[in-house]
Amino acid sequence: MIILKDLYDQMVRQGSEALPYETCGLLTGEGPSDIQKLWPLENEWKSPHRFYVSKKVVEETLERITAINQTVLGVYHSHPTTAPVPSFYDLKNHADDEVKMLIISYKTSPPTVKCYSIKNFTYDEHPFSIE
Repeated sequence: MIILKDLYDQMVRQGSEALPYETCGLLTGEGPSDIQKLWPLENEWKSPHRFYVSKKVVEETLERITAINQTVLGVYHSHPTTAPVPSFYDLKNHADDEVKMLIISYKTSPPTVKCYSIKNFTYDEHPFSIE
């Protein structure tokens, strides 16, 4: 997975601005691994431990993504105080095995970002590069 530096910086900044709460969003592109657009979403729960986006907001965002001929390649969210490792809820709620999960941890400074492939309640770290 390749993420443009300005999109990466925007994602990390979004998480920082949302502290002490988690934040989230979608990463899209036209190819199998090149991230071309960031879709920030609002954590409607305002929680430091979980995030939630209503079905209506997700569906509207997916319609906008489809309208520009892109697909969701990744989802991202932040962990304000814990390591960038998928939680039980992250694994339970991950809907698509083909979509990667990026987690931004603010437990360290600078923040740490990890990418994962999720399948059947298990995860493997997935490489990504910033260009």
